[in-house]
Amino acid sequence: MSNLRAKISKATTKKVPVLALVVVAMLGMVAGVLAANLTVTPTANTGEIGTYHTSTGSMTVTDNGLGVVANTAGAVASATFPTSGNNNNVNNALTAGHWFDQITFTDTLTDSAAHTATITIRNGTGPSGTLLVTATFTLTGPGVSSTGTITAYVDTSATSLTSPITVYVAIT
Repeated sequence: MSNLRAKISKATTKKVPVLALVVVAMLGMVAGVLAANLTVTPTANTGEIGTYHTSTGSMTVTDNGLGVVANTAGAVASATFPTSGNNNNVNNALTAGHWFDQITFTDTLTDSAAHTATITIRNGTGPSGTLLVTATFTLTGPGVSSTGTITAYVDTSATSLTSPITVYVAIT
């Protein structure tokens, strides 16, 4: 028992360097400040302000949002709605690294007429923003009842965009 008292007595008489105490105190203060002031605020990604659609009434238009082109591809300016529920694609010239907008068209009639879809994309503030691209595609009806779609990939020719993005779709 006296041996334990001697060890405790020796431990309390040892001098701890003042610098070590200061460093530990500083680290404690920094950790306390960070814990008290650190807040995480989630923000939803926004940027596409809206899509304006005008149509003859025979198609529905769905804007599927923005993405980044992975692979360069040549333009495909026309497509026919498939009758089997599949999807065909149209696109302007795609360049890897550029932003694109994906828009899906569904024909609600059984016509076999050719429709012209014009997609205009603008970005930035102001009454109309800055014109990025206008792409025109020929979409031909299936001629029979169809559950197929045509998806348009429109390269904006830009590697960075200024919010807001506005997309105009006109079909005749």
